[in-house]
Amino acid sequence: MKTMGKREDNARQTRQKLLDTANRLIVKNGYEDVSVDSIVQESGIAKGTFYNYFQHKEDLIFELSKARFSQVIDEETFRNSKAVEVIQSYLVNFITVIYKSNVELTRQWVRYISTANTSNQQKWQLDVESLQRLLERLVTDQRLQSDTPVASLATVLLTQMYGVILAWCIAPNSVNPVQSTNDFCERQVPLMLDQFLID
Repeated sequence: MKTMGKREDNARQTRQKLLDTANRLIVKNGYEDVSVDSIVQESGIAKGTFYNYFQHKEDLIFELSKARFSQVIDEETFRNSKAVEVIQSYLVNFITVIYKSNVELTRQWVRYISTANTSNQQKWQLDVESLQRLLERLVTDQRLQSDTPVASLATVLLTQMYGVILAWCIAPNSVNPVQSTNDFCERQVPLMLDQFLID
């Protein structure tokens, strides 16, 4: 059992080292100029080992972004806040994670997910489903009405967030994504949710 546990721990460390190396190289050189060869050379990990964890270089972008969003909102905030505040907190935290990740990496991520490849839609689907589950929990907790259109509402909110991300990538000196999201949350989110709130 100890041997198996150590093996699994080593595997997690190896996978994380590949992700950390890829992240560093992408920020430094740009996604297009980073190859599997450069990642394994920089990390000191065999190329065959890379393919034990990732089928393609493109998989790294998805995994890097997924890891950053593993805990966008904590349980205490969910339990102790009103529905509007929960959604506001979620959206601000969502965009803050991206803001902290560096605009260059975000540009590479936008380039990757906007290519004509069905598998690249995974990140969008992951984001929508995550927010949709949060809305469904608010319905279950009777903080939102049972007829709340959670799927369409999640899509509308995420469309706004992706627009903020794109604007920041285009004009990073003019657009502050966190401030833009705070403004949206303060002015628009209460209006969007008002008809579905349970007092």
